[in-house]
Amino acid sequence: MLYQSAISIPEAMRSAAAHGGSLTFLDAKLQATRHTLDELNDLAEGLAGGLAKAGIAPGDRVGVLAPTSDRMIATLFALWRLGAAVAVLPRPRQTDGDTIRREVADRLAAIGAAALLTDAATATELSGRLPLAVWAMDAVPNAPAAAPPPPAPDQLGLLQFTSGTTGRSKVVPVRQAQLVGNVARCAVALRMRPGDTYVSWLPFYHDMGIVSVVGLLCQGLDVVVLEPETFLRRPATWMEVVSRYRAAITAGPNTAYRLAARAQQLRPAALDLSALRVAINGAEPVTVDVVEETLGTLATVGMRPEALCPTYGMAETTLVVTTGEPGRTVPVLDPASLTVGAGLDRPVRPVVSCGRPLPDTEVTIRDLDGRTLPDDAVGEVFVRGPGVVDGYWSLPGERRDVPDGDVRILDGWLRTGDLGFLRDGELYVCGRIKDMIIIGGRNLYPEDYENAAERVDGVRSGNVIAFALAEQERMVVVAEGLGRDDSLTGLARELFDRLRADTQYAPHEVVLVRAGTLPKTSSGKRQRRKCREQYLAGELRVVCTVR
Repeated sequence: MLYQSAISIPEAMRSAAAHGGSLTFLDAKLQATRHTLDELNDLAEGLAGGLAKAGIAPGDRVGVLAPTSDRMIATLFALWRLGAAVAVLPRPRQTDGDTIRREVADRLAAIGAAALLTDAATATELSGRLPLAVWAMDAVPNAPAAAPPPPAPDQLGLLQFTSGTTGRSKVVPVRQAQLVGNVARCAVALRMRPGDTYVSWLPFYHDMGIVSVVGLLCQGLDVVVLEPETFLRRPATWMEVVSRYRAAITAGPNTAYRLAARAQQLRPAALDLSALRVAINGAEPVTVDVVEETLGTLATVGMRPEALCPTYGMAETTLVVTTGEPGRTVPVLDPASLTVGAGLDRPVRPVVSCGRPLPDTEVTIRDLDGRTLPDDAVGEVFVRGPGVVDGYWSLPGERRDVPDGDVRILDGWLRTGDLGFLRDGELYVCGRIKDMIIIGGRNLYPEDYENAAERVDGVRSGNVIAFALAEQERMVVVAEGLGRDDSLTGLARELFDRLRADTQYAPHEVVLVRAGTLPKTSSGKRQRRKCREQYLAGELRVVCTVR
């Protein structure tokens, strides 16, 4: 294994090519296009020449809005070869042209972009309507030319938009060496090595997608990439590809494992997951019910219980902070034995270990007054290490800190805004401070209510949001239900009664809304603040309510 970290992305890729490694892209029909790392480097070098002739220069910030493809990935490496910084943008969910132009323009303005690289149709739609150059990615010529010197390791490489679960999205600047180094340290912790195959369907506008694929290519692995839409259309495809390529490593969020397990339950496939050593579960809270369902279902097709590997991290740490240990089953704790920091309460649901910090990374727990807490005490998670970024991105003349942000970098320590505790050096994450529901002097975790609600038959898994009504000492649970409208009133009553029986404090109101209408981020995370705003404004698509 290479494990080099203090180098730029192009240098890491050239070094990795000597150890093998490849990129295989699977299109919508799962037809494969394969490039060795040497071939991918040569393609990136040629595209860098074409981009340089078009005017891209070292230090430029460039937006990328295009479907996942091998050409798109090669273009990212070409931009990094030139010393440019990349911001991969999600396509707005709304389809009307004005909304797309406005949202894309806002994100490009936030980073001070010099250009936008996109697909041909979007280039035609946006050309002349944005105050910068818009190029069709496929039209960039492969024009090898004398390239500038390789970028320095501390060159800005990635401008990552945060998910915006508790507020407006922010921009995190990641240096090239941080991207390479974070994945290198993760590879050490998870015992990855050249010859291993990694499968990913994750979107590149999410840090878990772009950092994992790019970082593992820089480590000389064989990386197989699916279009995200392939998984979303048919979740069974993920494990089918893992089986077909005998993958040792894959990654996804908690809800994706639930979808994969349920796809296998509905239509059992003849899979062989026995080669899978590391199934990373991250990007959102890891729940006990999904761990149990995933292991119970996928074990029947060869997945070993010790392969499932919960992790913890965020864009502000480049990607990973802690990771589970390969070769052991996931530790789960009942929080009844925990103490708490000042002004905090313990969760009522069992919590899953997210493992130990990566090499050279430190995690500590503090109470809300800033005092360090001992093991088994719930408090705020603080992180320090080489993956922690310097602050949020700002254009010249603007503040680097974000006034309403819930994450801060102070004296090298990242104040995450997450609640958790340590036991035997392992991190257990309980929830987010900003999402806490305060009623009757108690701090209640929305996750406790959401997890309890999802255990009721007829409630869509991953589609429940709990929040408090400020200054009213009331709490609301909003859920998407399955079935016809005339059957959902009974479901709402059953859900209300179950929550009243199974949780610490009965909700004031249970609201059932139409499927697919709860607000979520571009990466599928619940937006509790936005849901509360929609509730108060009467904008939820309500089917029925129970109080």
